[in-house]
Amino acid sequence: MDNVTHGLAGLLVADVARQVLTAQGTTVGTRLWRALSVLGIVAAEFPDSDLIYSGPVLDMGSMGYLLHHRGHTHTIVWAVVSALLLWQVARWWVGRAGEPVPRAASRTLLVVALVGTLSHLLLDYTNSYGVHPFWPLDGRWYYGDAVFIVEPWLWLVAIPPLFWNRPRGIGRVLLPLFLVAILAAVLLLGQVARDVSVVLLVFAALWAVGQRFLSVTGRTVSGVVAWLLVTVGFFVASSRAEARVRDAVTVASAASGERVYDVVLNPGPGDWGCWSAMVVTGTDSSYRVTTAFVAPFASVRPLSTCTSGYLTGRLGADVLGALTVRDVVPFLATPQVQWRSTWRTSRQALSALYATCEGYAALHFMRVPLFFATGSGYSLDDARFGLGGGFSHVDIPTPGCSRGTYWVPGWVPPRGDLVGGPDQLETENSN
Repeated sequence: MDNVTHGLAGLLVADVARQVLTAQGTTVGTRLWRALSVLGIVAAEFPDSDLIYSGPVLDMGSMGYLLHHRGHTHTIVWAVVSALLLWQVARWWVGRAGEPVPRAASRTLLVVALVGTLSHLLLDYTNSYGVHPFWPLDGRWYYGDAVFIVEPWLWLVAIPPLFWNRPRGIGRVLLPLFLVAILAAVLLLGQVARDVSVVLLVFAALWAVGQRFLSVTGRTVSGVVAWLLVTVGFFVASSRAEARVRDAVTVASAASGERVYDVVLNPGPGDWGCWSAMVVTGTDSSYRVTTAFVAPFASVRPLSTCTSGYLTGRLGADVLGALTVRDVVPFLATPQVQWRSTWRTSRQALSALYATCEGYAALHFMRVPLFFATGSGYSLDDARFGLGGGFSHVDIPTPGCSRGTYWVPGWVPPRGDLVGGPDQLETENSN
């Protein structure tokens, strides 16, 4: 997720902590309240400290980012260790006034630090980029495929209650600016469908005014509950969208012998009803990627509305349409799924890239690898993030170099199911 969303989540955690302490009879003075708020934000942002070394320090260019952002700092082990460190710093800061930190306040600071760091992992899990939180016990990637990476609903439900709960301070300045920024993005960037934009704007106005008349506790509870409802809503829609896609693939794949390896989903920003899909299929000898529009609730939000509303913008981007080597889409269109384009190559070609040092490293991250020959080798991209020039782009020279050039962590390659068998993956995990 974007860092503003992480920060808002941390502030909501701090507001809940304040209400709990108050209910327990602990006085929350200015110093403790400030410590809770700062700790909530810092803890919620702290896993992204890997940005310090996932590139410049390792001098690995874009490969360092692919392999090490959302890496070791995005694990439960690191979240707990860093939370304990941040807790000690917060306790020291609160106690600088010379008075001992009350036991209830100390416990609450610890909870805020733990929930804050773990919230970062949970939020990053919700989108299609993925995390591997259970390393070193489990190096697999986990993907939520449910929430857009900059989701306007989360900003809109969180900012008004956080604003009204802060009668003064820097939050009174920054929070309205963030609200204006997300509303401007909704209106001006062309990423959000017009009808969804109207709903978002009306909701933002009513929600902001309504929060003014609630108590501090009411605002905190409503903000947290609304955040959870938004997230649950997107997960329900994602599950339904995936079911629609798999249903549309089943008949044709059974006839052709293709197996569905993965379905990658992204919603339209703020839009439960319109999704983009990338379907990874293959046989013993072939590897295929196919893109589609999906309307999981077509009776309410028809597929035609999705296709007309998102022909431009990120959701409407058809990365396969940029390729000259394509194929006829073999799957059946349905009232919920409109197939866009498909690209196919041999599994042998994918495995050959995995045998190069660049390909071996990159495929420990890439979930939907796409590649084609160039004059000097191969151009490799993760189709989730576009083709050529994006942060996931990797050039592979011919001949490839030997393994060991890059520091490749022990993540299980997302497409290990296509480039190697279980024995190979178990060997890599043990290393």
